[in-house]
Amino acid sequence: MKFSLKTLAAAVALVAVAGTASAAIDNGAGGNGGLFFNAWDGQTSYNYDMAMSIDAYEANLAAAGNQNLIWGSDFNSSFTSWLATANTTTLQWSILATDTVAQRRILTTVGAAVLPATNSNSDVLRTGAGNIQTYLNNVNPILTGNFAVTTSNTADSYTGKLIGDKINNKFNFDTSGSFANNSYDNGVVFQKTLAAASGITKGTNNAYDDGGVAVRSWVDAAGLHIAAVQAVPEPSEYAMLLAGLGLIGAVARRRSQKQA
Repeated sequence: MKFSLKTLAAAVALVAVAGTASAAIDNGAGGNGGLFFNAWDGQTSYNYDMAMSIDAYEANLAAAGNQNLIWGSDFNSSFTSWLATANTTTLQWSILATDTVAQRRILTTVGAAVLPATNSNSDVLRTGAGNIQTYLNNVNPILTGNFAVTTSNTADSYTGKLIGDKINNKFNFDTSGSFANNSYDNGVVFQKTLAAASGITKGTNNAYDDGGVAVRSWVDAAGLHIAAVQAVPEPSEYAMLLAGLGLIGAVARRRSQKQA
């Protein structure tokens, strides 16, 4: 029951979130900012308040069982509406959160093939954390419930203007995913960058894992996921497995008959 208890706790938290209108995405100015989803296509952008703080996310990760978070119908309703007019061929998306009190914590997805062990200098990363804060200050006034849509790429609330794929070029790796990231197997890594409160030492990147299983994020027909779950075989793969087991059984029987 270890897995189900963790999943149930996450489900209860997210159902509570879905039933509450969001006043603003926490920009981390007081520490412990909120997770939020962004998507942009070069012309327009979409934002979704995931209504989960950094501390709440890490508490869920530390709980028993493998993490399996999903933002479903509440996310899908507004996101699919935006997608109807978006250019999906140029679409990028990311999940971000920041904490700008003392040591900086910046949570991001990882579009790069390999997550570098270190990031930019801490002073540059502190500026990046401030960029996220400024960006949210522009997004929050246009939130409708849990989401916001920006229709001009010159607006300060447009994701590609102040954030983009490298947090306004303050990160040394791509933080964005695409439509190709649509399952756990090809999902993007989810990680935390730590930057010193002062000085210019390199920031460190730390990929999240749950009991040795990598945490990944993806978007599919069910919604937005952050999870550490192994892939479930497709029906065709089950069929191949059963056929293989049948063949092994037939060979074993023939050997047994020959020996008899």
